[in-house]
Amino acid sequence: MDALLSNARARGTWEAKAVGQQRAVSSKGSAGYFEEIRAYRYGYETPFIPRLFQFEKMNGKSVLEIGVGNGIDAVEMARHGAKYTGLDVTANHLELTRQNFRHSLPEYDPRLIHGDLLETEVNRRFDVVYSFGTLHHIAHEDSYLKKIRQLLTDDGTLLFSVYSKYSFFNAYLLASWLIKHRCSVPLDHWRSHFAEASPLEEPVVIKIRPKRKVTRLVEQSGFRVESYFKRGFVQKYVPLVGKILDPDGVTLNALGRMLGWYHIFRCKKA
Repeated sequence: MDALLSNARARGTWEAKAVGQQRAVSSKGSAGYFEEIRAYRYGYETPFIPRLFQFEKMNGKSVLEIGVGNGIDAVEMARHGAKYTGLDVTANHLELTRQNFRHSLPEYDPRLIHGDLLETEVNRRFDVVYSFGTLHHIAHEDSYLKKIRQLLTDDGTLLFSVYSKYSFFNAYLLASWLIKHRCSVPLDHWRSHFAEASPLEEPVVIKIRPKRKVTRLVEQSGFRVESYFKRGFVQKYVPLVGKILDPDGVTLNALGRMLGWYHIFRCKKA
């Protein structure tokens, strides 16, 4: 899939329904909507994000986020003093992020950019480029990484997460595809439909890879890996006792290190 089609599919999916929108029962764009999504993100699904990406160390740093979603991480980084810029191909996500700031940090004026990174004049360099769960949806990911390298300061840091092949959730996707669809649709169409809520016939790009393949891509793009984590194992994956486990506790983090859904990388320029 080429860049134009990749972006068109992304817009087609997330202009209609923002990523994570199903986590909220309050009306879209309301204060309650953002509070509910934040509670789910940091209280259940991915509680490790602020800690592993060290948001507390972003005070005074210029940060570019690629793929803003509902602006949950954007607001959290800004609360810790980051000078925030967000970029997304989806206008819906940018507007929701703007609304989230109005509710959560009304005095803060984020810089929000609509477009593809390769076609946009950003006109500055950044101390941090951050992207959670976005790069694996970009067909021209290698070109993005090379552009990110250009936009980073000499000692800048790339922080990102992408999907892991050897994970509980990917095994579940494979099993459900075999049982429910009996291979009647391509596997990646099913993965995109189930994980991203895209139409079966118009899937978004979804790359699910082992660590070594992502590491190779990162290194070929001019980075070195400074640290790596694997996380993304939630309570419902553990029968019977899962609901009493701490979402960010020892047990689920240990399981996440083995079968987590996310590769998490901290990188510097090589």
